[in-house]
Amino acid sequence: MSLFKAGRKQNEKFNRKRSKGAPKESIIPSKTSRQDYEDEEIDSDEELEKQQQKQPEIDDDVAALETTQDKRIRLAKQYLRQVQEEEQERDDYADESELASGVARTLKESFLSASGKSHRTLGGKYTGYELTEAVSFHWKKQRLSPTCCALSDDDAFLYVGCKSGWVVRWDVKSKQRTAYFQAKNSVIHSIAVSHDMKYLAVADGTEDIKVLDGVSLIQRNTLKGHSKTVTGVVFRKSSYQLFSCSADRTVKVWSLDEMVYIETLYGHQSQVSGIDALSLERIVTSGGMDQTIRIWKVAEESQLVFNSIAEDFSTVKFVSNDLFVSGSVEGTFSLWSSGKKKPLHRIKFAHGQQDVGHPNWISAVGVLASSDIVASGSCDGTVRVWKLVNKRHTIQPLLQIPVEGFVNAIEFTSDGRFLVVAIGQEHRLGRWWTLRNTKNQVLMIPLSIDL
Repeated sequence: MSLFKAGRKQNEKFNRKRSKGAPKESIIPSKTSRQDYEDEEIDSDEELEKQQQKQPEIDDDVAALETTQDKRIRLAKQYLRQVQEEEQERDDYADESELASGVARTLKESFLSASGKSHRTLGGKYTGYELTEAVSFHWKKQRLSPTCCALSDDDAFLYVGCKSGWVVRWDVKSKQRTAYFQAKNSVIHSIAVSHDMKYLAVADGTEDIKVLDGVSLIQRNTLKGHSKTVTGVVFRKSSYQLFSCSADRTVKVWSLDEMVYIETLYGHQSQVSGIDALSLERIVTSGGMDQTIRIWKVAEESQLVFNSIAEDFSTVKFVSNDLFVSGSVEGTFSLWSSGKKKPLHRIKFAHGQQDVGHPNWISAVGVLASSDIVASGSCDGTVRVWKLVNKRHTIQPLLQIPVEGFVNAIEFTSDGRFLVVAIGQEHRLGRWWTLRNTKNQVLMIPLSIDL
């Protein structure tokens, strides 16, 4: 027998002896362990879902590994769960089919609103106004004419800027001042508030943009880049992307997420007098004396030029992503489409004339977004509300609201029930003449509407 075989047999004999002496493992649990199994509570699927919903955010380590696509999926699930909860709270007795249809309807409305494709037909529902119940917002330190105003997305707060350099934040419900900011030796030309009131951008008559806290109005940053006075600022809806225009003939793009400058858009040949934006990366600007209106497609790095009418456009606003209105020094109120070089409809001398050859300058236009309601103001003592008819291709008069003074800014609340008008003794851009009998104030006028 070889040495290898002898060693293997000896090893097998040793293993058999060791297995006989070892205790056998019990596969039956003891009484104590069985009782533990009986007392253990097993979470149901509903409880697990509730626990997952209570988790506010994912860990930092997980977030670092999360891809952009994973983040979109996670946020989409959170939003869908939030919509389902809101629909459930709205109707506790709804069955699954009613709940599903309600969620689908809410998601569709949200998508159309975000994309600018939603449209509310309200022109036939307005029956008048209640000027006697109008609320006046005025602060003695804002002794000069108000030049601009802005409403928060929920219409709960009103921001007002004026020629004396003050910016005031008002609580609309209590009619109380909640904060204020002063730009020394400056005129406030334009203000814009972000969707969540985190930031308030202020064009204070200098070449810089002041970025304030939207609640406390404490200055948080200064954006530098323009070489002349900034004339307008506007936020892209539901984002921190900011657009600005200036007397240096440029339009600039900023990101307030990082507080950085992005790019400059060139094209205007004179001071840019007005600017507006909606949810898309698309800007509309009026060029004043260069007699052009331009739509800037930021992502595509292109622009559309509208110069078929030889007028000095003083103000411009989007109605939807494809429609916009403008007002001119020549007193013309115009409706435009981004698909046509000429206006869809023009109303000459929309606010009359002071005398022959001297029309009343349209100083402000306002728009109830994604609807058929627009407004214009001048110094003729009337704010005119118009409706868009014929598939929003024609402007028709709707209301004439008597208001004494220069109308320097117009805003609608999101539900269309109130018209906010900034009224001053002087035009927002200069001091060519003064209406001494006018009170510098901002009026919130109730509108009668049957919804």
